[in-house]
Amino acid sequence: MILPPLLVLAISTTPISVTHSQNPIDPIVGANERIKRIRMAIIEVKVVDSSGEPIPGVKVTIEQTGHKFLFGCAAISLMKHASASEEQQYKNRFADLFNFATVLTYWPDTNPTPTTFETRLLDTQVAWLNENNITVKGHPLFLAGSSPGWADQNPSGVRNQTEQRVEQIVNYFKGKIEIWDAVGDSTTARNARNGLGAWARSAGVADLTADMFGWAHKSDPSATLLYNDYNLDQKYLDLITDLKRRKSSINVIGLEAHMGYTNWPLIRVWETAETFKKLGFPIHFSEITVLSNHTADGQIVSDPNNLDGESVQADYVEKMYTLLFSHPSVSAIAWWNFVDGDWDTIPSGLLKRNLTPKKAYSRLLHLIKTKWWTKSSGASDWNGTFKVRGFLGKYKVSVTTSSGVLQREIDLDRSGQGLTIQLP
Repeated sequence: MILPPLLVLAISTTPISVTHSQNPIDPIVGANERIKRIRMAIIEVKVVDSSGEPIPGVKVTIEQTGHKFLFGCAAISLMKHASASEEQQYKNRFADLFNFATVLTYWPDTNPTPTTFETRLLDTQVAWLNENNITVKGHPLFLAGSSPGWADQNPSGVRNQTEQRVEQIVNYFKGKIEIWDAVGDSTTARNARNGLGAWARSAGVADLTADMFGWAHKSDPSATLLYNDYNLDQKYLDLITDLKRRKSSINVIGLEAHMGYTNWPLIRVWETAETFKKLGFPIHFSEITVLSNHTADGQIVSDPNNLDGESVQADYVEKMYTLLFSHPSVSAIAWWNFVDGDWDTIPSGLLKRNLTPKKAYSRLLHLIKTKWWTKSSGASDWNGTFKVRGFLGKYKVSVTTSSGVLQREIDLDRSGQGLTIQLP
């Protein structure tokens, strides 16, 4: 597998260019109230008899079965484990926490030769994720640093090959991969010393990026298409503004947050979201790495027994996720290395190499499946109504009577959900 320059970016400490407040307020203050306001709505269940009259005192249970918000991770080592028990452990840990997964679709891997289309691993990964109701994103369709050795070095030639590549893979996975990182890091694409870089230098990154979104949308008009970048500066803002002017098919912007020797101050996380929300697109924090092990001089080390480092990672991750979940423009948060060593050697996983959870995994599991999860039951009131405020997402509603249990499924959005259940 040919890896793009993410290996270096994961330990980059270059600051991003965002607009900083003159008198910043701690952004974590008020986060829980914002979450209640923007991530929850009212579910109202009314129980009536066969003539439509309300029935008081009936047991109603409202149980969440899925989040609307996307909590995700790159499924890098899915279907790659040596033993069946390791594979099952990985799958269990992944499905318990996430409803969103990134699979790797780098061009050199899917097309190792001009006449080969290699999807055997992807087929098994995507099938399992689909079966477990985990939304799938393909990453990426275009990344200038990831080009097969056989690709044309001429701008017009590689452009034609890229169009064919997009049509082939997007059509093949239509209905299975719902989201694509259509373009990654094109703000720096002209630096690549290959045909893709030559195309970027010849056409300009705006034309290149617009072409990619056009081809991807044509191949699957229902797919959600992201522009994704680590270079969170004015070039990114200008590029997306240009794409909006061109009426490009971009749906979402992806912001990478690979942290190295030091974690971003939370005010930087918040103000990054605030800066990019001005573009008017939903935001995915698309690739997050936070290390669990450091030494005093900033050197990164891998130590599975560094419990102090795990605590630092867990504390930061809990605050960062709470902050991002409270931001109205953020619709997804995606971790990168699920397991230490999945992608590189730095200790940025939520699981150790032996697949046991770190503290950050347990902390996120509590947030996503307990604190931000709704399950409630009670009796219908005098008007036959049972009401609860729940987190947005999918629910199972059960009404229990002496003759049995009636169940319905609902999808709760910001407008709330009313449901009438008529008993025979």
